[in-house]
Amino acid sequence: MKKIMAMAVTMMIAASVVTTTVVTAFAAETAQTIQKTIEVNGKGVVTAKPDVASIYLTVETKEKTAEQAQKKNAETVEQITKALKALGVRDENIITQHYSVDPDEVYNEEKRTWEQQGYRAYNRFLVKVNDVNNVGKYIDAATKAGVTNVGSVSFSISDPNQYYKQALQAAVKNASSSAAALAEALGTPLGTCISVQEMQSYNSYEREEAAYNSKAMATSTAQADMAAGDSGANIRYEDIEITAGVTMKYAY
Repeated sequence: MKKIMAMAVTMMIAASVVTTTVVTAFAAETAQTIQKTIEVNGKGVVTAKPDVASIYLTVETKEKTAEQAQKKNAETVEQITKALKALGVRDENIITQHYSVDPDEVYNEEKRTWEQQGYRAYNRFLVKVNDVNNVGKYIDAATKAGVTNVGSVSFSISDPNQYYKQALQAAVKNASSSAAALAEALGTPLGTCISVQEMQSYNSYEREEAAYNSKAMATSTAQADMAAGDSGANIRYEDIEITAGVTMKYAY
């Protein structure tokens, strides 16, 4: 009889232990489920002066034959290259972007047909310079040497990573400040940061400042420069903004 009572007491104790364990585990799971958090976004912005200017130039030549159009185009580009090199532009910074030779056709209204007049050679290239404060002199030199179109000028930063890191640090500080302000408004101390995620950046680190879309404007620029004796293309630029963003989650 005593053995039976002892076994019964042992089973009751074991059941009590199991019950306590289940209740403790449930309480822990519930605590995790109802944990309170504050989620904030932060943005950091850093401005920097550009150190690279990209000048987009075009040479277009028309002749009776494709060979003549090519030859004239090559001669003109060679003159432009020499003029730019005289100003210190290196070979690797004069980059061909597009080259083509096509039939030169015009539409005859009376016959309602396209008629070939000859051939057109088209050469579009990019010139990069670090002398961002004197871009006008490169445009003027190229125009005098035979450029038929100055497409546009853009300014950029050659190494934006150093500025992006600064912007990222500022974004974290701004997010943390927002989280602290929210916690204070709620009347509760701010806990530790649970997670932080960097937002995707869409920075191009480039700003376009000027555009020239006609041969007439390019020609008049050169003529004005020769007459006045100074730079006809007055190109100015603004600082470039580098931005970064983060999403941070805090417990409270």
